[in-house]
Amino acid sequence: MGGNSPVDFPADWAGAKVLFLDCDSTLSSIEGIDELALRGDADVAQLTARAMAGELPLDAVYKERLRMIQPTASDFEWLSKRYWETRLSGALETIAALQGIGVRVCVVSGGLLPAVQPFAERLGVAPSDIFAVPYPLDSSDPMTEACAHPLAKNGGKPSIVESACHGTCSKEARMLVGDGVSDLEASSALGLFVGFGAVESREQVRAQAPVFLDGPGLWSVALYAAGPSHLKALRKTAPKVYEYAVSEAPNPR
Repeated sequence: MGGNSPVDFPADWAGAKVLFLDCDSTLSSIEGIDELALRGDADVAQLTARAMAGELPLDAVYKERLRMIQPTASDFEWLSKRYWETRLSGALETIAALQGIGVRVCVVSGGLLPAVQPFAERLGVAPSDIFAVPYPLDSSDPMTEACAHPLAKNGGKPSIVESACHGTCSKEARMLVGDGVSDLEASSALGLFVGFGAVESREQVRAQAPVFLDGPGLWSVALYAAGPSHLKALRKTAPKVYEYAVSEAPNPR
């Protein structure tokens, strides 16, 4: 896109009515389940990395990681604090700025809901707009319930996006930002997928994403979510966010 736009918007992209943000390695610089494993003297980082790169089926990896970890309520409380401590620069401000111009902001994550939800709420996301894998500690078999959830499997994110937007937002006005292949899979349900590589730059995601952001923060997400239709509104209502976003954005071609 030419003119005075600070970025090149993809053809036919006007802006987001609904923005979905991944949590691990996107809103936060950690992979939560890896952190839980290390807390319990286990190591699942290689399994996580291979699943996020699309080398292993997510559902098989998910079950094996939970079997090794078996998290407790205190683990989830600890992890939620870790998420907050490791949140990326601009996460809080970008979410508030976009909500201020009428964008609905959701978190969609393969992470565990008891840790993701308090973190996402602290970022200003409504509880009803937080989608992650439940782990009901009062259940006799929380691991089985967790592994049955769509977000614990490949192909889960597009189905969650569709159900979250059903009857309220057309595909053309949906945007998702994430680092993994499970995020890329949601492309079929989106107007724009934005790959994110500030924490982990995954080759397949970089190659296939229409837009790829290297960070180091989340500021430039605001420009793409606002799109050409709401860029002026963003600049007017959140000038600092706009300024940081422009400084971090890819250079227009």
